[in-house]
Amino acid sequence: MGWRRRGAIGTDVVRRRSGPEGEEPWWDPVDQQVAEAPVLARADLARRWRPAPMMNNVERLDPLGDDPASDLVRAARAQRRLTGLDEGRAWRRSPDGALLVVRVEVFAPDPVAADGATGATGAVGSVTAHRSAWQAHGAAALDATWRQRWRERDVEPRWVEARALEVDERPEPLHAFRDAPTGSAPTGAVDWLRIEDHTDPTGGGRVTLYEHLSLWLGRGVVTLTLRHDLDHEAADVAAMAAAAVARRWQPEAAR
Repeated sequence: MGWRRRGAIGTDVVRRRSGPEGEEPWWDPVDQQVAEAPVLARADLARRWRPAPMMNNVERLDPLGDDPASDLVRAARAQRRLTGLDEGRAWRRSPDGALLVVRVEVFAPDPVAADGATGATGAVGSVTAHRSAWQAHGAAALDATWRQRWRERDVEPRWVEARALEVDERPEPLHAFRDAPTGSAPTGAVDWLRIEDHTDPTGGGRVTLYEHLSLWLGRGVVTLTLRHDLDHEAADVAAMAAAAVARRWQPEAAR
């Protein structure tokens, strides 16, 4: 089934959810439209960034690996119900080939407590519980997942490390003092992990950084993954992109 979305800001196209062939519909049509709506435009990025087609991309309903840390995140995520997913938009920078990929997930509303409140802090199945699990185990999960993906390609990974980038390490507009309150968007909505990967199948000694930003936006989780060489800075672009996504996220997606 195709859903109408805005392909580039200001142009309507119809596209099909790019899940596996023959996939049984599991998504909510309205939430799928939200997931496929544009959250980032070329104008949000610096010069030399261009849209990169992902015609053969197949979305992973579960993006993590088969390791204990991923299992802990997966358990918290499984308590929520995924209702929309899109991972078909990317941008590439010339001439160095840095790549930014956007993944949008929409989940069902948080469970309703006995007093009628939703999203009780830490409640099973809530965004709070999901994010807490990610903050506790996300770095270890990505570290193990990156290694697993290399082995799936018959490449033995070399040194790989994932770590959190604290708010006082981030470029503007996501920079903040570490002890200052950061509850407001965009700074407080973002968990930023950086993966440093020394695996280079060409044997040229290339070191690649992956800026992995998770934006927690009500019922939506938008993940920005920006891949770039160690010698070509791009963290400022990741920060600008995250701020733009937070501004553009539609309020109805959070209800």
